Amino acid sequence: MVAFSVIDTGIGIPPSKQRLIFEAFQQADGTTSREYGGTGLGLSISRELARLLGGEIRVTSTPGEGSTFVLYLPLAYQPAVNEPGFEPDSPEELAAFTPAPAPVSTVEAEEVAPQAANELAEKKVLVVDDDIRNVFALTSALEQHGMRVLHAESGKEGIEVLKHARDIDVVLMDVMMPGLDGFDTMRIVRQLDGYKSLPIIAVTAKAMLGDRDKCIEAGASDYLAKPVNVDVLLATLWRTLHGQAA
Repeated sequence: MVAFSVIDTGIGIPPSKQRLIFEAFQQADGTTSREYGGTGLGLSISRELARLLGGEIRVTSTPGEGSTFVLYLPLAYQPAVNEPGFEPDSPEELAAFTPAPAPVSTVEAEEVAPQAANELAEKKVLVVDDDIRNVFALTSALEQHGMRVLHAESGKEGIEVLKHARDIDVVLMDVMMPGLDGFDTMRIVRQLDGYKSLPIIAVTAKAMLGDRDKCIEAGASDYLAKPVNVDVLLATLWRTLHGQAA
């Protein structure tokens, strides 16, 4: 293997927190990334990329002295035969959205997006998605327009977040998740006290004929197909929050 080390002389990380920092939106002191000015996804994405390359990231740290992060990679990478095939997105695909079919037309979205961006500032969004790349892309786009973002990695976790965070304005719900999928998660949310009318936008990468109706039937307020156009996303959020969704 080959190892790359990054060493700093910062505040250090207590042993009990060294696993926590690899989780999305977490800091070593238990606060959210917002207090530090980033999305809080850097180490989560780095860990997943290391795994995709057949390697891993390890950390050693002493509070008050600094930390050492080491990336280990095999000299010759051979994917495990039982792993599903996967091709990482290009940097362009990871950092940006491309046009896709959606209930809101692209032309309509371009007209509405500037107004939507202004009115969506400070709205709190819960993104429920098990794919860290999708979370990163959505979070980056939403925070650029002044929205506050929370994240849940599963339907079950999303339900728990909603139970404890009563000030969420809208939910972006991934449909294809292992375990409790988006359809069942939305049905459960609609049964919770105070959440019968919470705006929920279903998001799916496998847009099939009839999927929109299926999402609406499960409790979605509206529907988006991946990859998501930013203008369409903003227009759909704006429309949904104004009670204009179909």
